[in-house]
Amino acid sequence: MMGVLLLVHLGAMTLLMAISVSGLARLIIWALLGWSLYRSLRQHAWRAGPSAVVAIEMDGEGVVSVRFAGSDDWHICQITSRLVHPWLTLMSLRLESHRWPVNLAIAADGVEPEPFRRWRAALRLHTAVA
Repeated sequence: MMGVLLLVHLGAMTLLMAISVSGLARLIIWALLGWSLYRSLRQHAWRAGPSAVVAIEMDGEGVVSVRFAGSDDWHICQITSRLVHPWLTLMSLRLESHRWPVNLAIAADGVEPEPFRRWRAALRLHTAVA
């Protein structure tokens, strides 16, 4: 996961060097890209911080629950959008207790293969709520 995040942010930095913008705007965009990289790594690769999902489960009826870093409480959520690929699963989750959706990225090499395969199969059968 860390490699994907680094690659995407390095691509954005390369594009920033290729376009013509003023020095101050370039500096601000560089700072925003650095902040974005740090926040993305902290949340999705290192699973630290208050909005980092450390556990997710779906029961037999399709109810999804998540647990955040530093908490033992489970929160029921709705999957509003998802992308299921053999190597990566991306989801947007809506929780009643959060104003903004929580995004979750799960890389195949970051989890056990069999549970990841079952999770992908369950997501393909689960209908996303709009």
